[in-house]
Amino acid sequence: MIKRTLLVLPILGLVFAGTVFAPAPTEAQKKGKKGQSAKIQHGIVVKSEPIDLSENKAPKGALVGGSIGLVTGGSSGYNRRRNAAIGAAGGAILGAATSKKQMGLLYTVEVTGGVVQIVTDQTEIHEGDCVLIEETGQGANIRRVSDEVCSPAAAAVVADLEEEFQEEAEECASARKELAAASTDEELDRALTKMDILCSN
Repeated sequence: MIKRTLLVLPILGLVFAGTVFAPAPTEAQKKGKKGQSAKIQHGIVVKSEPIDLSENKAPKGALVGGSIGLVTGGSSGYNRRRNAAIGAAGGAILGAATSKKQMGLLYTVEVTGGVVQIVTDQTEIHEGDCVLIEETGQGANIRRVSDEVCSPAAAAVVADLEEEFQEEAEECASARKELAAASTDEELDRALTKMDILCSN
């Protein structure tokens, strides 16, 4: 009886030690998921112009933002409702409802080291606005921010806010992904609301 007890105690000790000191796999997985980072630039909008999306007239190299690119094909009743809802939510289908043209906006943004162009259906941004341009695996987004972000005097503060900017970009990307995957009216409405809240200024 004594021998058995002596043999069991070291084994229990090893199991206990393994439980206490082994890294928690769930925490590592959470950190891994948050490892994605967005490319974020800030600058001043120097030009805003309408663009016909139906004729693929976007300049080469221009980013694609807003809900553009999330509209799917298909002739089912749901797909038609979904595409119409996405287009209406974008608010920048600038032509008449009966027009076959799908109009968006082309923003030219002056950033450090050059310019960035982004095609979007977001209409709330105007020339002279200070904006953030976010690039993630779900596409691009442009959002208006305080003029202070574009002030050279605030460069150090802006650098300190990088983590917050990253979180906002990832939340917007998540909303875009949810919108693209919506398969019911309820999911669509929820995703559109999220995108409106998380991707706008």
